Amino acid sequence: MKVLVVYTHPNPKSFDHAVLEKFAKGLNDGVHSYEIVDLYAIGFDPCFKSEDFTQFTGGKMPKDVLEQQEKTANAGALVFIYPVWWWGYPAILKGWIDRVFSDGFAYKSTETGGLEGLLKSKKVLLISTTMGEEEQYKSSGIEDAMKGIDRAIFTDMCGIQNVEHVFLYAVHLDDEVRKRYLESVYRLGKKF
Repeated sequence: MKVLVVYTHPNPKSFDHAVLEKFAKGLNDGVHSYEIVDLYAIGFDPCFKSEDFTQFTGGKMPKDVLEQQEKTANAGALVFIYPVWWWGYPAILKGWIDRVFSDGFAYKSTETGGLEGLLKSKKVLLISTTMGEEEQYKSSGIEDAMKGIDRAIFTDMCGIQNVEHVFLYAVHLDDEVRKRYLESVYRLGKKF
C-alpha cells in the first residue's frame, strides 16, 4: 500500500519531526511505499481563496491543490502527523484539508441533497502530539471532540471508514515517555 504522510510542524528539530522519522523508518522496514509532504517545507498556502471556489462552478482548480489531490488519489492511506494547537489541527493542516478535500474530489452532492464520500477506499491515521496530559484530554471531552471532528471530515464527508487517531500526550514532560512514544510510532509504521 502506498502511504501519503502529511507532516505539519515548522521546526525540523521538534519532537514531531522525530515522530515523523520513526514512523517513516517503520514504514520502510515494513516494506511500505510512502511519500512525505511537509507542509511548511513546501510553503503550502492554507488560505482558501476565490480561485478555490472554482470547484463549485466547474472551473479549474489551483495547481498546488491539483498536485496535492494527485498525491492523495495515488495513496491507499493518509497519515497526518502534527501537534495539537488550540485543541485542533494547526492552521496550515486545516487549510490543506479545506483546499484539497474539495467538492468533486473528496465528496460530491447527491440528487437527494446529501453527500457522497469519494475517498471510501482510503485509510486514515492521525498522530498528534500534545502539551496537555491524557487525563486533561479525556476528562474534559477534548479528545472526544477532536475525534468527532475527525469523523465528520474523514468519514461523514469523505466516506473513509477506517480512521484512527493516536494521541501522544504531554510530550514535553519526560524523556522516557518520548522514547516509548517513538518506539510505538515505529511499530505503527511497520505494521501499517
